[in-house]
Amino acid sequence: MVFDTEMSHSDFKTAKILSLGAFRLEGLKLKLSDHISFKVKNFMQDLESIKVHGILPDELKEGIEPEKACKEFIKFSWDCVLVGYFTEIDVWVMRSLIRESCGGVFRPYYIDLVDLLDIRDKIPTLEELSKSLNLPLSNFHDALEDAYITSLAFLKLVKKYEDLEVGKLPIKV
Repeated sequence: MVFDTEMSHSDFKTAKILSLGAFRLEGLKLKLSDHISFKVKNFMQDLESIKVHGILPDELKEGIEPEKACKEFIKFSWDCVLVGYFTEIDVWVMRSLIRESCGGVFRPYYIDLVDLLDIRDKIPTLEELSKSLNLPLSNFHDALEDAYITSLAFLKLVKKYEDLEVGKLPIKV
């Protein structure tokens, strides 16, 4: 499952989730019809985060309750290896949501696209990575669209591992 989140501010250790988007992969095929996307009811947001993702406070008032977001994410991601870009940040935010809203512990297996890159200088942004892989450009900083682009990038980057067993991929916990 490939996912992305948008957060209330840039310090992910204290940030709250604002939105989530995720697509399911089956083997090395993206299942476009099998996805989730939601905004989470949240009243904590700074002006800089609004500038980044464009989610306005009124949109969050209409979002789903954190407990429902937690349950939907757990149901959708059950028994999946998670995939993302800078995944540790998204996992941290989801771990906080699950702990605070559902009283649970979240210790998923995950793959970060950063670990699949051949990085010589700085780590590219998702937009820079998209351009370098000749992927379509998107409305970046929208959780579902970022999950889609991350899915396409993952499918291109993971090709070099296609003859290996899953356990040989750079999976983290």
